[in-house]
Amino acid sequence: MTFSVIIPVYNVKDYLEKCIDSVLAQKLDGTEIILVDDGSTDGESGQICDRYAQNHPEQIQVIHQENGGHGEGLNQGIREAQGLYLKSVDADDRIDTASLLELMELLRAHAAPDTWADLVINNYVYDHLDRESFFSVRYNRVFHAGKVDTWETCRAFPFWKMFMIHAMCYRTELLREHEYSLPKHTFYEDNLYIYQPLPWVKKVLYLPHPLYGYTVGQANQSISDRNLIAHMDQNTNMVTRMICTWTWKEISAQPRHLKGYMVSFLAGQLLNVTVLHMMADNEDSRRLNRAMWQEILDFDPELYRHLRRHPSAFVICRTGPLMRRLVYRISRAAQKTIGT
Repeated sequence: MTFSVIIPVYNVKDYLEKCIDSVLAQKLDGTEIILVDDGSTDGESGQICDRYAQNHPEQIQVIHQENGGHGEGLNQGIREAQGLYLKSVDADDRIDTASLLELMELLRAHAAPDTWADLVINNYVYDHLDRESFFSVRYNRVFHAGKVDTWETCRAFPFWKMFMIHAMCYRTELLREHEYSLPKHTFYEDNLYIYQPLPWVKKVLYLPHPLYGYTVGQANQSISDRNLIAHMDQNTNMVTRMICTWTWKEISAQPRHLKGYMVSFLAGQLLNVTVLHMMADNEDSRRLNRAMWQEILDFDPELYRHLRRHPSAFVICRTGPLMRRLVYRISRAAQKTIGT
């Protein structure tokens, strides 16, 4: 088995069929779909999973579990995956069928131990509810198309070029070797999935095609302003947990381009969560911000000092009224650019 697609499912009856069909469209050998029904309560999501598994028993398996959150759904998929590589796909998103064919050809060409990669990166696009492919994210400035890079042979990351979970396929055994798992019952755990395994990755393969369509614009999305504020504590906790994974000494020991990326990613996530604290602008948000920095300091004073000295600290560490208004306006302008 070459490729496992893990689709955590929770109350997505209106989107699930489109998502599954996008993966099935190519009818590719060597691809499996693992549907993890995370205790859905809408009365239909679990039934849709079972119907697809009944109609495609050779390619689809269903796992029904008590609700554990998106992270536990992904954990179950990692445990069950038979593919050499695996990818997490949200049930309200889609896979581009033409790009999937290109990906499978690329993965088959790198299926032997002397040619495989630990991480496969693909381009992705943002889809709005009423239109597809309106904003594209590409990694051609960093990686060489269709070739295996190391952190030494890739190019330096522009400061704005960050991974999202939609761009990543890990080698399955890489995660299992390190007994990797994500926390249950929380939002925003994808930052952990992006960041924590990176020092284990030695080789990266790049697919220069828009494999993933990420849907934005839904009112109930975790990235909506309303839910970001409502789950501010979980967001802050996940960013703090991510930062407190690797010490400054461990980060500094990485190849130059990976070290630069890790520092930029940490600073970027700190900036994002600080903007969230600024948007809330209440005692709870200020308490969360103070506790976050204190936990980072307790984890590694040297990492704390470097993050406080990062250029983004001009915003991170200055939370007066004028700065709050400026950051909020910039954040809203960026969100409107991609339609979120």
